[in-house]
Order: sequence, then structure tokens, then C-alpha cells
Amino acid sequence: MAGLFDIIETARKAINSSRAGMDVTSHNVSNVNTPGYTRQKIELSSTGVLSSKHGIINAGVKVAGIRQIRDEFIEGEIRRIFSSLGNHSVEKELFSRIESLFNEPGEVGLGQLFENFFNSFDDLSKNPEDRAVRVTVIQTGRALAQRFNDIFSSLVRIKRDIIAELESKLKNINQIIDELGKLNQTVANIYNSGAEINDIRDKINQKLKDLSNLADVAVSYNQNGSVKVSIGGVTVVDGNFTQAVALKFVDGQVKIISVQSESEVRLNSGQVFAFQNLFNGSITDLMQKLDELAKNLIKKVNDFHKTGYAIDGTTGIDFFVGAGAGSIQVSKIILDDPAKISASIDKNVGNNEVALAISSLRNELKISGLYNSIVSDIGLRLKISSDNENLHRMILSQLESQRDAISGVSIDEEMLNMIKFQRMFEASAKVIQTVNEMLDAILSMVR
Repeated sequence: MAGLFDIIETARKAINSSRAGMDVTSHNVSNVNTPGYTRQKIELSSTGVLSSKHGIINAGVKVAGIRQIRDEFIEGEIRRIFSSLGNHSVEKELFSRIESLFNEPGEVGLGQLFENFFNSFDDLSKNPEDRAVRVTVIQTGRALAQRFNDIFSSLVRIKRDIIAELESKLKNINQIIDELGKLNQTVANIYNSGAEINDIRDKINQKLKDLSNLADVAVSYNQNGSVKVSIGGVTVVDGNFTQAVALKFVDGQVKIISVQSESEVRLNSGQVFAFQNLFNGSITDLMQKLDELAKNLIKKVNDFHKTGYAIDGTTGIDFFVGAGAGSIQVSKIILDDPAKISASIDKNVGNNEVALAISSLRNELKISGLYNSIVSDIGLRLKISSDNENLHRMILSQLESQRDAISGVSIDEEMLNMIKFQRMFEASAKVIQTVNEMLDAILSMVR
């Protein structure tokens, strides 16, 4: 009879295992649409063996564990590509915004305003004494200077917006760091209790993906399943340890530092990297080139204008004043009196050599050439960032499809597992029923 009770015990273990299998299957099915959920699989193994006069007999089955079906390499690649995607998306958005400032080609673009300005001096060379033409020269000069001012002011606003974005993104990073630290504590507690950490691991992975969009991360796992995270070479999460990051301004440049160690966080990708790089590099360089262009215009026009003579014989007057793109203006002297515009190289009112010289500046490399290179560079940067964004979206889509194929829940597969565990449960119950009938038969024999 002891042997029959052993069979019942073996069947009981099978029933418990099938119930655990149904629990896992039900959990998978219920999370089929949960973002970031990783399919789980029950691991069954045989228990110890029993010795009998008939030989070695297996004592049944047990639940060895519940394993997540995941590919760590693909998870890491998704984070890496997601980080690069964040970088290129920000670049595309900002360069698109910058391109719209220059509005090329367009009626209010600097290129057309340059053309209008030089054309007005060409008209002046044909009619040096015409007051209406002189008023047109002033109007085109003011429009050109105002456009310089507007573009420069807009670039300053973009830099301010970038700082606001950086502060917001760093706040998000610090929140994720704090949440990862709390999840690590939960992992440690669960691990010490001997339970599975699968669902917590999914939450950690989702946080890591969110973090990777903001900055490039390096990830490793401790023995108890808690995560260690570095951003830009600086450890920000390790078990219970966390440290926030913050902005720091050094000589007009924005840097990211860790709050506790004050180490510089040197990023290579992600949204924060893009904003930082644009603030420190691309937009600052663009503003310097725009300043250089305005200074060249001021100097070249004034060099000719000062050598010429106004209608009343006045000479040595600057047409433009200002120190660069942000401050260029038409001289107040000329604004107040169009007759002060120099057109003649001598005191002969009909002479037009100065007007012709200023008109010829349309072909000056330090003006038209520099401006064309600025516009071309913006267009090229926009195209590169747009192409890179599209490429990384495609790669990310492929990687996520691979992840779903490996780690995603298949309803068809889970239904098969459900049937399998159902049959296992029913068969084990049948074994118990059969053994029970056998025991009844034996007991009836000894009554």
C-alpha cells in the first residue's frame, strides 16, 4: 500500500505543477498587450528518485523556476538605437526650426533682402539725385538689418529654449534614476525571499529604455538581479546607491555633472546629448558665422560709403552701425536725411562710382559666399539628421519585431500550453482516482 500512496504523492506534485503552469500561462495571456512585458515560461524538472524492489523509480515533477524568454543582446541594441534616435530626432526638429528662420528661398529671406539692397544701390547709380531712390536704399537697408536682428534674436531664444529643455530632461533622468533605485530595493527584497523577480525586471527594462532615449546608458546586473547603470561613464545607479545629475555652466558652455561626485557626464547620444551639443556647438557656431557675415557687410559697405560724398558734399559717413548681427542698423544720420547717402566718389553730384562699388558687393565672397555656405550647411545638417532619424526608426522597428518574436506573447502558443497543462492536470487527477479505486479494492478484501 505504501507504493500506492507514493503514486498519489507523485500525482499530487503533477497537479501542483500543472496548476503553476496554468498560472504562468494565464499571466502571459493577461499581459499580451502590456508594453515591455516579457513572456515567461515555467521550468519543470523531475524530483529525486525512489528505490524499490522493482528498481529506481522517479518521484515525480517539481517547479524548478519561472524563466523570462529574453535576448539580452537585442535588449541592449534597442537601448542603443533608441538613444541614437533621440539624438537625431532632436537635431532634426531644431535644424528644421533654424531653416525656417532663414526662409530660403523666400521673399523675406536674407538672400532676397541682400539682393534688394544691392539692387537699390544699382538703381541709385543710375539716378544719384533721385530722392525716391534714396528712400528705397534706406528701406532695403533697414529691412536687411532688421532681418539680421530677428534671426539673431530667434537663435538666442532657441538657446534659452534648449536650456529649459535640458532642465526638463535632466529632471526626467533624475526621476528615472530614483525609480530604478527603488526597484533595485524591491528586487533585493524579493530575491532574499526566494521569489521570482520577473515582473520587476520588466519594469526595470522599461525604465532603462526610457532613460536610453534621453542619454546613452551602460547596463549590467548584480547577482541578486538588481541593475547597475552608468550614464556618460558615471555610475548613477548601483543597488541602493543613486546619484542625480545637474546642469553646470562653464565659460558659456553647458556641462552635465553628477551631483554627489561632481564628475562630468560625457554623453555620446540621446536627447540630452543633442541639446547639449547644439547649445555648445552648432547654434553657437551659427551665431558666430551670422555675426561674421553682418560685420563683413558693415565693413565692406562702410569702407566704400565713407570715401564717397553726399549730395551736400558731406563725406566720411557710415551707412551701417552696430557690432554684429544682433545690433546692425542703418545710421541715424542717413535715416534722418536720405541726401546723406554717398553715391559719388567726388563732389560731382552726377558721379555714381560709390553706388556702383556698393552694388558690386553682391558678388563679394565674404558676404554672398559666406551666406550661401551658412544656408547650405543648415540644409545639409537637416537632411543628415532627417535621414539618420528615418534609418534609426527602421532599425528600431526591426529590433522590436525581433524582440517580440522572442519575448512577446503568442496567444496561439499560450492556448497550446493551456491545453497541455489541462491534460496534465486531468491525467494526474485520473491517476489519483485510479489509485483510490485500487485502495478501495484492497481495503474491501481485508474487511
